[in-house]
Amino acid sequence: MKELNFNIFNVIIISGVIHGLLFSAFVLLNKKIKNNKYLALTVLFLSLSNLQYWAIDIHVVNLYPVFNYIFIPSHWLILPMFYLYVEKYIQKPSLPLVKKALLISPFFIVLLMHLFQVFFKLFIDNSYVIPSHFKRGLYVYIEFFSFIFNITIIILSYLRLKSYENELPFNSRELKPDIQWLKQLIYIGLAICVFWLIALIIIVIYDLDKSYVFYPMWIGISALVYWMGHIGLGKSQLLEERIALRQQRSMVIEEKIISKNSSSTIETFQKLNRVIENKKLYLNPELNIETLSTELNLKATTISQLVNQNTDYNFNDYINSYRVAETKKMLSNPEYSNYTIVAIGLEAGFNSKASFYRAFRKFEGMTPSEYQKNRSQIP
Repeated sequence: MKELNFNIFNVIIISGVIHGLLFSAFVLLNKKIKNNKYLALTVLFLSLSNLQYWAIDIHVVNLYPVFNYIFIPSHWLILPMFYLYVEKYIQKPSLPLVKKALLISPFFIVLLMHLFQVFFKLFIDNSYVIPSHFKRGLYVYIEFFSFIFNITIIILSYLRLKSYENELPFNSRELKPDIQWLKQLIYIGLAICVFWLIALIIIVIYDLDKSYVFYPMWIGISALVYWMGHIGLGKSQLLEERIALRQQRSMVIEEKIISKNSSSTIETFQKLNRVIENKKLYLNPELNIETLSTELNLKATTISQLVNQNTDYNFNDYINSYRVAETKKMLSNPEYSNYTIVAIGLEAGFNSKASFYRAFRKFEGMTPSEYQKNRSQIP
């Protein structure tokens, strides 16, 4: 064991690898978890990439020289799988096979280059030395191409999410909070790529053969694995549940527009109510008085006055009253009993579990769970 290079950093790295392998195996083998195979594959290739470089870092080839010949460029598959996951997550049609092939083709090209070197050493020139992964040479220069490739896919993934946000109709923007975590994931990925680029530049400039310059990147990948495993799966399952819930609800939207010149305040407020109810504007968790002003072609001050004069609520409570009413309908309906209370609350327009529970307790004097339990006990 003295020949092996163990330290606190590669212990942290291997713990992330083990977590990632277990997570990806659990998701890929669990038939109850649907539409998350690309998330699991992203985590799997992140883990395999770290595992391979971890083995090189601890000098496992000192004990088993055969590992000199084994190299699977898993890092060329990480971002392609992530991009496919983004497409799946935002419910876009599956990419054509040609585009999928283009995404994964660099992996096979680099793999064939390595296999050719192994063949050349074993059968043509035994004195040939396969280049180090941490010293100026073929593999390090290929890493620069890998960096450009991965940054390109990161940018494409981000643009895909932005395009999706812009495509959403007004009353469907309640999905935006679920997309936000993907953006945060992209930002973390970019930070890791910066560490990667710095390490490559150091290797080239100083012609090092030291793996420790990659520790920040590998530890960042371990953190990313934990993030995707715990946050990503939960977000994906919650979105799936909300989509299934939405499909079950037959929501009919009627287009009714308020006239600018209403002679009666009560009549104007009634029209305001009808538009909000018919178009279900309250389902938008980002709805505020400014966006409603644009939608209704009324001044924000006018809307505020209408609400204050005709209800006992401020604007936020007024909108939340619709969301609570929507939630109660679903909680009282046995057809929605298979869905979690949180998914129902988010689908009703609340932007978080905390705001949902706070508003529900304010209007009903009890939690959503207590309300649902009380309803179930009514014969």
